[in-house]
Amino acid sequence: MFQHILLPTDGSQLSRETAERAVVFARKNNSRVTAMYAKPAGHLEDDGDLVEPAVLERMLSNADVKAREYLGFIKKLCKDAGVECHAVAVVNDTPWEAIIDVAEECDCDLIFMSKHGRGGLSSLLLGSETYRVLTHSSIPVLVYRPRELDEKRRRAKEKKRQKQKKKD
Repeated sequence: MFQHILLPTDGSQLSRETAERAVVFARKNNSRVTAMYAKPAGHLEDDGDLVEPAVLERMLSNADVKAREYLGFIKKLCKDAGVECHAVAVVNDTPWEAIIDVAEECDCDLIFMSKHGRGGLSSLLLGSETYRVLTHSSIPVLVYRPRELDEKRRRAKEKKRQKQKKKD
């Protein structure tokens, strides 16, 4: 069904778990994977006098190291599973746009990503890259939600129900 999967990563533990699930999915569907990481552009004109050029240079250099580490993890997963993998690091301060652009440029037919599980005010303030990809992409998106997030949500609902019962 899906032949080419885009797998974006931010290097987080959840992103690594998502990569493990995505590679299993790719193996079962005989799909290939394009792993991607969006490095910050780090424009000096955007930061003005807030960041010294030497500090900015270190930050961008660290982004290259992170890209190699994060993408290397996915490439190893794919190699161990016998899944074809291509890795790409792009420079873009807007990860959701980078994800959609890479998916389109690489002719991916599925974007496989995770939802960090932020809710309420933090989600509103921080935004959700996954939500933005979902709402702007014409390519199907598979959102992986680990069981722990669902368990937290279930416990919160139960706690709310208990409070409501006490009020009644």
